[in-house]
Amino acid sequence: MATRGEPKAHRLYLMRHAEASSTGTDWRDLTRELTPKGRTQAREVGELLSRQRIELVLSSSAARARQTTELLGLQAPIRYLDRLYNAGSRQLMAELTGVPDQVKTVLIVGHAPGIPALAGNLADRLRSSPEALDLIRYNYPPATLVGLEFYDGWSALAEARLFTARHA
Repeated sequence: MATRGEPKAHRLYLMRHAEASSTGTDWRDLTRELTPKGRTQAREVGELLSRQRIELVLSSSAARARQTTELLGLQAPIRYLDRLYNAGSRQLMAELTGVPDQVKTVLIVGHAPGIPALAGNLADRLRSSPEALDLIRYNYPPATLVGLEFYDGWSALAEARLFTARHA
């Protein structure tokens, strides 16, 4: 907790969408929807995040990411962005640079390999939780959530302390 005179940390949560069916309603990967297990996963993660005061959600517009975001049930503005569909870590970082510094807590709901890559790229190996690092080192299944914390603004984000990681 920040004391008087100390800046409040920014927090970034990264979530890979919950479990989705292997096929969509048509040939496009964009239409794949969540499985019943995926719906449960999203609700469970939403319960965890409900206590985190998320101020902004950036979500891929793909059906599975959109459904995940909706089932989280967060009371925060949501931006569904086509450009986050299968975005790499660079595109995800580009979106974050546009977030105003007054916004302290952001969640991105997206896809592999971009979300896992961004988590790995940002995690400061010296200050991060060893357990959290181990959990995401080789495996980032659907509905995995990580939390990163840093003190500079969004446009200066280059490294952060990974303080939590959770598989559904």
